[in-house]
Amino acid sequence: MRSEPIPPTDPRLASAWRRAPVFLLLRSLVLLLVLATPAPAADSTATSAGFEDNEELPTAGSLPQDGSVLPAVPTPFRPGESLKFSVQYGFIKAGYAWLEVDKLKQADGHWVYELVARAESNGFFDHVYKVRNRIESDWDSTGHFSRRYAEDRREGHYKTKSEIRFDYDKQEALYGDGQTYPIPPGVQDALSAFFYTRTQALPLGSSVYFDYHAGRKSQPIEVKVLGREHVKVPAGEFDCIAIEPVLKAGGIFKNKGRLVIWITDDERRMPVLMRSQVTIGSVSVLLVEVKPGS
Repeated sequence: MRSEPIPPTDPRLASAWRRAPVFLLLRSLVLLLVLATPAPAADSTATSAGFEDNEELPTAGSLPQDGSVLPAVPTPFRPGESLKFSVQYGFIKAGYAWLEVDKLKQADGHWVYELVARAESNGFFDHVYKVRNRIESDWDSTGHFSRRYAEDRREGHYKTKSEIRFDYDKQEALYGDGQTYPIPPGVQDALSAFFYTRTQALPLGSSVYFDYHAGRKSQPIEVKVLGREHVKVPAGEFDCIAIEPVLKAGGIFKNKGRLVIWITDDERRMPVLMRSQVTIGSVSVLLVEVKPGS
């Protein structure tokens, strides 16, 4: 592990970061990876909750499987759910991230869940490369598909806002610049896809498939259901199911590493741990606080 910080303005690092495997909703969380480079006295006492930095990610067949299928859960979350995570690179804490079901609301005549993912660098890294990212998804409460996706990103001196609206009458995604792109029925966006996965029947040792839209194109995504594992994180100990997303047509996952997510083996399907291995290191996202909603 390097003992000196990697300059966040290094174009090679920036390029590697932009190609990192970002799972759907985690697009904003893993942006903190670029911050999490070892530096003296930067939270050096942090622990990885039982996971070693060099531990291999599980693969198909490496975890217990019994061929069973976890039943579908129509609503594994409630409005007001807020999950807080610590984002770490090895033993270094880079910041915090939140996954939230903000509220149930009406938008354009449809009832939707307002899903939110937020990421913030911590005080130490704010002086080096400040991150304040927010992703929103308006997710149809009955059809369970995306109607709107928006990003508000601040990364160092870089700031951008973007929005996609999904028009199912015209079967197209409308971007803020006026460009439109075809979509299949009931498509998921980069945030809603994870919440959709939480609702699905999960066959241990097999996969779940659905359509996903990001980066001006729609693609099929496969979510592998790897098996069962007991996980310990700051928020507690949980019996979990490990899942791994794979974009079949390449894109942000193409040959750039792996990401595994551990969700609780119960009707909540709550994410408690996320670990990725990419060319510039390993990042862990650990659950530290839960507000279940009501």
